[in-house]
Amino acid sequence: MLPKLLRFVLPLTLSSLLQLAFNAADLIVVGHFGRPNALAAVGSNVALVNLVVNTFMGLSIGGGVLCARFFGAKDRARLLETVSTALIIGAGGGVVLGVLGIVLAMPLLKLMGSPEDVAPLAAVYLRVYFAGMPVIALYNFASALLRAMGDTRRPFFFLAAAGVVNVVLNLFFVIVLGIDVAGVALATVLSQCLSCFLTVRCLLRTGGQHLGELRFSGGMFRDILRIGLPAGIQGSMYSIANFVIQGAVNAFGAAVITGSAACSSLEGFLFCPVDACQQAATTAVSQNMGAKKPERTDLAAWQCMLLVAIISGAGSALVYLLRDPLLRLYTTDAAALESAYVRLRIICLYYVVNAFMAVSSGAIRGLGHSALPAFVTFLGCCVLRIVWIYTFYAAAPSMARLFAVYPVSWVVTTAAHCVCFFVIRRRMRAKAACA
Repeated sequence: MLPKLLRFVLPLTLSSLLQLAFNAADLIVVGHFGRPNALAAVGSNVALVNLVVNTFMGLSIGGGVLCARFFGAKDRARLLETVSTALIIGAGGGVVLGVLGIVLAMPLLKLMGSPEDVAPLAAVYLRVYFAGMPVIALYNFASALLRAMGDTRRPFFFLAAAGVVNVVLNLFFVIVLGIDVAGVALATVLSQCLSCFLTVRCLLRTGGQHLGELRFSGGMFRDILRIGLPAGIQGSMYSIANFVIQGAVNAFGAAVITGSAACSSLEGFLFCPVDACQQAATTAVSQNMGAKKPERTDLAAWQCMLLVAIISGAGSALVYLLRDPLLRLYTTDAAALESAYVRLRIICLYYVVNAFMAVSSGAIRGLGHSALPAFVTFLGCCVLRIVWIYTFYAAAPSMARLFAVYPVSWVVTTAAHCVCFFVIRRRMRAKAACA
């Protein structure tokens, strides 16, 4: 099974790394060629953008789990019904969210305590980004469906093509036209349009469907929401808490915002293989459940754990050893670099725990229990972090105390996820023995 997991994980990891490399290009270009505080303006939006994207990625998991299950069971009719309904949900939800984001951009930034010298530029970035939300959401749903059918290779090539367009447009808008913050946001949206078009076309051709044949199924919609909504809530839990954390970061000023944004970008690269292993765990466990091979679910989960431990451990060590040249790609400001060092040291030391947390959560979702990891994550990565900010951190504010909230929440949540997985599998084995 491990070779199959590697064939699934590696293209997906490369796709995510490539996407983050192009997103990092946004920060690097505005950091070196944009006006003062341009990097802080783009970086201060990371928590809010992640809140939106993680919610949609969580919702897309509902379609992905069902797609993997029907694909494993070779139920073509239900598979096509899942694809149709999921694509309609993605496009429709993206339109609604895009309108809300454009209207609420400035109030949300004020809620995060964005500094007055950063907020106007940050609002420009948000409004342009939210204008492209329909294609961004649709791409997330379509790529999740393709991955659920075991195809991670072609989305990688689509993303590579879109990423090249993103970099070229970044340079053109910022350097040639002098449009810094709005330019990198527009480059992101336009490149997402390309990746969305290519991914949706590939998905429909794989299923032998056409756009005119897409039909919405109320029953499938409920099934997708039953699995995807808790996963979407779970994904948003991180971002809601990080929204509060970003408000604390904003209180330190533009230099710390810049350093934190640079560090957060590097952390994104660490999360790529973790997210790939998480999705691999969900897909492998779900497919084996659909194929009525529950005895292989434990093997899939353990192999994903081993894989993510090796990859995330090596990645964390590499990023920490190369922290100085990597961070200087984003900024050369001494104060910003100092704050980034504080955050990166804490994150890299404990990142493997975050990896275990993600994979154990993915395995539980693959078993069909999506609400449970969402609830555990709500307590461990949302409630605990917010309580930490308003108690332990508030008692003596410092960057070290602020960023220590991440490893503390990872340890607690990982322990809870592992207990839940073992309890669910024991009950499943007992039920099978009595059948």
